[in-house]
Amino acid sequence: MMLSAAATDIVLALIAFGIVLIPAIIIHELGHFFAAKLVGINVLEFGLGFPPRIRRLFTWGETEFTLNALPIGGFVRPLGEDMIGPAAEDKVKRDRVVLERRRSGYVRIVSEREMLRLRGVDEGKMMSVSEAPALGRIFFMAAGSLANFATAVLLFFVAALIGLSLPVGGLSQVTAIPDGSIFHNTEVELGDAIEKINGQRFDDFADFHDAIASYASDEIEFSLIRNETGEDYHVTVAPAFSQRAGIVQVLAVLEDSPAAKAGIAAGDLVVAIANSPIPASGNSAGILNDASRRSEGRPLPLTILREREDGSQEFLSLTVVPRINPPEGEGRLGIGIRSMFGLAEGTRFANAGFKNENIPQSIPDAMTYSLRTTGETFSLIASIPGRLLDGSLSGKDARPISIIGISKIGGEFLQRSLNEGAGLMLHFVALISIFLGISNLLPIPALDGGRIVFVLLEVLRGRPVDPKIEARVHQIGILLLMTLGLVVMVYDLINPPSLS
Repeated sequence: MMLSAAATDIVLALIAFGIVLIPAIIIHELGHFFAAKLVGINVLEFGLGFPPRIRRLFTWGETEFTLNALPIGGFVRPLGEDMIGPAAEDKVKRDRVVLERRRSGYVRIVSEREMLRLRGVDEGKMMSVSEAPALGRIFFMAAGSLANFATAVLLFFVAALIGLSLPVGGLSQVTAIPDGSIFHNTEVELGDAIEKINGQRFDDFADFHDAIASYASDEIEFSLIRNETGEDYHVTVAPAFSQRAGIVQVLAVLEDSPAAKAGIAAGDLVVAIANSPIPASGNSAGILNDASRRSEGRPLPLTILREREDGSQEFLSLTVVPRINPPEGEGRLGIGIRSMFGLAEGTRFANAGFKNENIPQSIPDAMTYSLRTTGETFSLIASIPGRLLDGSLSGKDARPISIIGISKIGGEFLQRSLNEGAGLMLHFVALISIFLGISNLLPIPALDGGRIVFVLLEVLRGRPVDPKIEARVHQIGILLLMTLGLVVMVYDLINPPSLS
């Protein structure tokens, strides 16, 4: 039985949740666990999922590994802390008693929060979080995020070894096939993309233009990719390339931009600039950009070909005034464009970007790529506050996303990776690992960064903050985080995020 599109999306989102978020959180907790071992802090329990507990899995050394009912990652419970923050002194003393009693075996748990199943630990070897040196505690608290960062480096490295999607040549899209076209009465359809000429790739759209402009043989073979199915096929036609004209296609027009005020619309074709036809080339968009730069603040006449849905055409003479200091990312005219050129018989070609293929990298190149990509990701995240302040990034684009939103986007990545390769999904998991690591280091109560702040305060003050006060601050922090998380989850249900 075939699943509906909505059911398929839900299944993919659940799978993505299982292979993205749960492992990332468990790796984070493993970082805390092994850091505690290095520092000497006793770990009472390593929980898979969150309570209520389902069962004890096994005991390794002094740590009990448990399976819990809520499948949202895991947790580490060190001596001297509960799942909220520092434990009260009487609670720590009780834990010590249980530790001592269990040197020779297991005893029943004292309470639901006590996940203690330790063996053979002497009193002198017991160390709670508060008893560890300040640097040791900071390392323990930061180790989860460090584990996430290390995982991201490893995932980027593996993705590069599997293969990176890299351009191997240009693509030229067929955008008009009138009667009399070289493609008339062939199997070529609008939207199909040419990737080879006589079996040879071309570097980019400009190279494609130059290649056919200089072609002098009686026949030419084009290798194309079907737009709707991705199927490869070939056609052989007689060249008719001697007469060509440059065209700029308008893909989008920003609201209140100079182009919008001049009456330019998405889909328009610019065929003349300053009353002169656009020279035939593979970079007509660059020619328009140069003209708009030269005409900053002054009227720039454009001749527009507007094609209507009924097949009719209309030439318009419009005047646009390019901006002198345009907003970042909007350009002087406020339009999205791409290069095109047409033949005398009406066939048109448009720049369709590049043909990408997965190319495995060598170990040195994969490591270089991994470190560079990790660094670029950190730089991108660090730039978000500044971009929000200067307006180059909208609050909508930088909105927080809950586990529901991450799972949905993960499902989209998973679906794409089925066609584009596992490397795409590995990149997504690596990005989530980095975001998880950074978010946990934020100086917010209940997060690792908030706990580190209390250690730094202790170093500055020369004495620790009252455990009851710290625990209360973390309790308030976790309540606020849970409230925010609930709000974001509801928002993700109402307005689901998407790769688009």
